[in-house]
Amino acid sequence: MVDVPAPPARSGDHRGAPRQARALATRETILDAAAHEFAAEGYQAASLSKILERSGVTKGALYFHFASKEAMADAVASVMETRFPEITEAFVGLGHDPLTTAVHLAIGLADIYEADEYCIGGLRVVADGALGPERIPWPHRYWEDVFIDLLGRAADQGLLRPSVGSRDLGRTVVALGHGHRVVSMAVSGSADLRERAIASWELLLGCVAEPAWLERWEAAGGMASLPLGHPLPGVPESGPDPVP
Repeated sequence: MVDVPAPPARSGDHRGAPRQARALATRETILDAAAHEFAAEGYQAASLSKILERSGVTKGALYFHFASKEAMADAVASVMETRFPEITEAFVGLGHDPLTTAVHLAIGLADIYEADEYCIGGLRVVADGALGPERIPWPHRYWEDVFIDLLGRAADQGLLRPSVGSRDLGRTVVALGHGHRVVSMAVSGSADLRERAIASWELLLGCVAEPAWLERWEAAGGMASLPLGHPLPGVPESGPDPVP
């Protein structure tokens, strides 16, 4: 089990309250539209009129479920904060050694960030400061803790070179992933995110992995052996074309 931080506390969270099936479906339709708009435009530029148009509900129905754009942003970010641990456990559950798990998770996240509008939209509204300063660092701290834990286990098992510090490597992995998302979104609309993630990990592994592990990794196919995405809870299985 990976030891990771809990999501920040939130007030007014009524997700457990009973709802009529139709009302719940309407709420989810609105939230899907909001996640799409936040993912595409960020919080400030997101348009309530476009969310309303995309959802196909009445203005009254929208305001019945969400009193404001901020309330929709909070709900989208809450889904993201729930989904991150689900993603982590799905990859840990594949049963690989911790270094292989870290690689699978990092490349899988590239697929997820291209396909999952809740994760993308949640990151954007949190980064925009729409939900307050206390929410901004949580996604980065979450993934730092996950990768530091995995890479620390890899070091304990002798899978990293002795000179490599797992804490610094974990932070570097998260910083690289964040940078790739920003650059890939700007230059290709995230279409080359997986390619960028693979290229950076090929460089990293050549520098940090213990030679015997690296030999086994390459003999098993290396990056070419990675599946395209993973069936994760609530995450679309679509993704970019495989890298040759």
